[in-house]
Amino acid sequence: MSSDLRTKTILIIDDMSAVRSNLRQMLATLGVATVDFSADGDEAIRRMEGRAYDIILCDYNLGEGRDGMQIIEEAKQRQLIGLSTVFAMITAESTIAMVLGAVEYRPDDYLIKPITRQMLQDRLGRLLDRKEVLVDIERVIRNGDLARAVHMLEKQIQEKPDYAFELMQIHVELLIRMSQFEAAGEVLETATRMRDVFWVKLGRGQVRYYLGDYAEATKIFTALIAENSLYSEAYDWLARVQQASGNPRAALETLLAVTKLAPRSIRRSQMLGEVSLRSNDLVSAEMAYRTAIRLGRFSVYRDPNDAARLGQVLMQRGNTKDASRILKDARKQYLGNAQAILALSISEASVCHNMKLSDAAARVLEDAIGSYQEARATLLPDLAIALARLCHAYDRDLQAAAIMTHVVLHHIEDTIVMDQAREVFSLLGMAETGTRFISDLRAKVAAANNAGVRLIQERKLNEGQAVLEKAAGEMPFNHTLNINAARVLLMIMEKQGRRDDLLARAKTYLDRVPVALQAHNDKFQRLHGLWTKISAQTAPAPDAAKASHTPQA
Repeated sequence: MSSDLRTKTILIIDDMSAVRSNLRQMLATLGVATVDFSADGDEAIRRMEGRAYDIILCDYNLGEGRDGMQIIEEAKQRQLIGLSTVFAMITAESTIAMVLGAVEYRPDDYLIKPITRQMLQDRLGRLLDRKEVLVDIERVIRNGDLARAVHMLEKQIQEKPDYAFELMQIHVELLIRMSQFEAAGEVLETATRMRDVFWVKLGRGQVRYYLGDYAEATKIFTALIAENSLYSEAYDWLARVQQASGNPRAALETLLAVTKLAPRSIRRSQMLGEVSLRSNDLVSAEMAYRTAIRLGRFSVYRDPNDAARLGQVLMQRGNTKDASRILKDARKQYLGNAQAILALSISEASVCHNMKLSDAAARVLEDAIGSYQEARATLLPDLAIALARLCHAYDRDLQAAAIMTHVVLHHIEDTIVMDQAREVFSLLGMAETGTRFISDLRAKVAAANNAGVRLIQERKLNEGQAVLEKAAGEMPFNHTLNINAARVLLMIMEKQGRRDDLLARAKTYLDRVPVALQAHNDKFQRLHGLWTKISAQTAPAPDAAKASHTPQA
């Protein structure tokens, strides 16, 4: 084993110098020559930015600053570590909350203190053997050639039967990332016959969800939770299905249950906050956004909208003093970030207005209006509506009407947002005009979208392309039309091969989807994965491309 470790680069992350020294001595006796150290999360991230490590040994508790979970969270999100990196969490704790919190980011192993030389030798040896087969695959994935990575995985599964089951999990994850859901389902069926473990069952539920079979997905995730109530990921997926099925109240109950079980996930807290707001549960929303802000202090997923929304919630609950403090602190943290300052300014102006501090509210509102055009693409619709209400309160009805027009154009399918939009149009003395605008636009979008989708379902892709691209050209603000226009172009290329002109147009449509919606829109995520897959393919010869020409809209 020493010969295997001798060539590896290792990073030890621990705030205790004695622990770092002890681990270094143990590794030295195993022949390890290259070992770096970090005493805190910031230094660890800088180390990973500068060097690709084979092994990372990270303590869970690191004192003030990032903890081990937040380090692996950021390292994975920023691709500072990959499939072939061994990331082992070191901890003296064994509480359910800690283990569930850390396991969501899937470290390769947990080393419980006290650590011995034999433990390091045995555990790192097994992990390195497993990771060795992933080195070349990871390199291909980083180059963006996912199709080749899938082919290499299929070959390794055949050639390395001892690791086949674990390789299948990566295989399924890549296929889902590439929107090849039926293929992922086939791999999962094979895996089920080998071992019907958690990740296999979870994967089957994910495939059913992505294929739109919400009833079956609900059964799978509900059964997983019944099988073991500590499966926190199953709760998250069940909540996603419940939201997609139009049942936000059930999603709220599911998220409240898992948050009690595993309270250290910032993304879960953000999701809980959003669902709570949509269910008008201000108590749960306050709890969720307070947690998100606390966890976000050292997280790569920190979001100024958490503070902006918490300010709105606290104001509605009558706690204006706390709302004012939180928003002012957040504005200092995000100084220079126009998108963050816009969201925070809206909430701060709302609080000042509610406290009858008219001069202060007017000043902050002026800042928000000034930055609105530049940063509106990322502004959440509920905050945009709050801005429009403030504009009306301070005799800026023209700006309010313009803001509401933008909200309607970009969120026409969201019934909750449209109900709020009608209320604002009524405040502006435009009740009939606003209602007609919403109704006419919804009908126009639905007619074009339904016609295009029907043609796609009938496999008349060229006709569907013409309808959807024409509609997306006429209504470039509508994310549903843009998504479906991209979809039909990608379907044509799946059938006929890559075409650079279609690929570029598909990217244009996907780029039109507001940033605030991209991360939470599953259809967008699937199509973006498919676009990535096709863009990595070799374009057909010019004659073949000409033969498969499809009309442009």
